[in-house]
Amino acid sequence: MKRRPPNRAGAPTAPGEMPSREAIASFIKSSPGRVGKREIIRHFKLGPDHRATLLAVLRDLAGGGHVAPAGHRRFAAPDRTHEAIIVEIIGSDPDGEAIARPIEWPPGERPPRIFMAPGPTGQPALAPGQRVLARIRPRGRDMYEGRTLRRIEGTTGRIVGVFRANVSLGGRIEPTDRRAKAEWTVTAEDANGAEDGEVVRAEPLPGKPLGLKPARVVERLGQVTDARAVSLIVIATHDIPTEFLPAAIAEAEHARATPLENRTDLRDVPLITIDGADARDFDDAVYAEPHEDGFKLIVAIADVAHYVRPGSALDRVARLRGNSCYFPDRVVPMLPEALSNGWCSLRPDEDRGCLFVEMFIGPDGQKHRHRFGRGLMRSA
Repeated sequence: MKRRPPNRAGAPTAPGEMPSREAIASFIKSSPGRVGKREIIRHFKLGPDHRATLLAVLRDLAGGGHVAPAGHRRFAAPDRTHEAIIVEIIGSDPDGEAIARPIEWPPGERPPRIFMAPGPTGQPALAPGQRVLARIRPRGRDMYEGRTLRRIEGTTGRIVGVFRANVSLGGRIEPTDRRAKAEWTVTAEDANGAEDGEVVRAEPLPGKPLGLKPARVVERLGQVTDARAVSLIVIATHDIPTEFLPAAIAEAEHARATPLENRTDLRDVPLITIDGADARDFDDAVYAEPHEDGFKLIVAIADVAHYVRPGSALDRVARLRGNSCYFPDRVVPMLPEALSNGWCSLRPDEDRGCLFVEMFIGPDGQKHRHRFGRGLMRSA
């Protein structure tokens, strides 16, 4: 049985019949958002044997400019893809031009790579971490070109790399991020005394649209051969804050011991911490004992909320950091040392406020009941 040819533009399409190129393009252009193959198949009630033909038609329409790629295997009217979105710079191509990705993209879809067009002469080059409002347009499958409309305040670009000295010219910075394919050039005046092989943080400087982009060294982090260099590179690359606001430090240093008051007194329970022997901050403790035909378990953690009140300076810095960051050679704590290694650390033989859960386990290994509470403990 011969398949009927696709319908002409404007002619109605029978269910299950392959629509014309014009009908598919018209459906995509009339849709309010981006359209994928599934939506087209559903709309025209196509079967599995039409998928290959449909994909070829979509590629042909996109190649001719009748529709525009708009994300992974999705399409839209060409005039709707020139939209302005906020993007973040993630690297650079071998010519030093920035590569970005959108901050927001539909769930389940792979975000495209956006190749940023060179900016005007005299403006600092875009560096990783910088966010800008950009107008984008498709340049192939999963690829867009972007033009900067406005730089977002408070998102300065970060350059982290290894400084390579040149006696007469200053030097260059080799980015440690593999996504950045181009080096940065540094004059002797902007090297800030950096020596060959040092890991540095730098900021972009105004320069020409083409060629290597200029930068200024703002911090020297030590030799790349130093065992601690990896931690320093990660901290600098991800802008992990290492300093605290003076107000947060003051609040932490004014903290005092947690009173018993309405807490459960657990100081006679030999809770033990489960951190390493060289740990300075003890976060949690455990205890177990036989109970009836099973066991009673207690798990306790430091009562951080007793010291970090909503809206306080400590609360603000904790929200900014989110968690402590652990490296082989150091810890970047979420809270100032007076709390992280002090009142919020379950040190042995010292009274500490805690949150605990008490669990009763039966002989079958199943939890029969539990209760939560606030307590005062003294780890063994």
